[in-house]
Amino acid sequence: MDLDQLRKRCRRRLADVVIPEPFSLQRFRAQVAESRGRPLHLHSVAPRPASGTPCGMWLATAGADHVFYVSGSSALHQQNIILHEIGHMLWDHALDVRSDLLAGLLPDLDPNVVTRTLLRTSYSAPQEQEAEMMAAVILERAGWPSAGARPSGVLARLQEVFEPRRRGRRHGD
Repeated sequence: MDLDQLRKRCRRRLADVVIPEPFSLQRFRAQVAESRGRPLHLHSVAPRPASGTPCGMWLATAGADHVFYVSGSSALHQQNIILHEIGHMLWDHALDVRSDLLAGLLPDLDPNVVTRTLLRTSYSAPQEQEAEMMAAVILERAGWPSAGARPSGVLARLQEVFEPRRRGRRHGD
């Protein structure tokens, strides 16, 4: 997939989406919920030791959206998982509900109330690449530097301090 084209498509899709300034995940979540006309709930879940278990999931019911993300990782990683899942919502991605997997992850959930679910386990599928790029573009619009962008201002100075070898000198020179 051409990443430049994907980034442009994400930017077009986000053209009418309000990104709070300064960025706040909670305010952005509330904005997405309002624009979709339905609640958006965030749920932290304990990491599972089994490989192949998703680190994030979007689950839509008739009345609300639910994003599940693993606890125990950094706040930045959790934010990226949540933004990735919101990316699926903004793309309106759909996937058949896998009741066997849902039963293992959420044993108390009635599969009949789920209208769609997307699990974050792999980045090779086009939907996963779209959602991941959407998360990156959301942060880019929020003022975070994009991958490959040259830092400026405070970020550039911090990079000089913590990565002095890139400038041809060692710390303390």
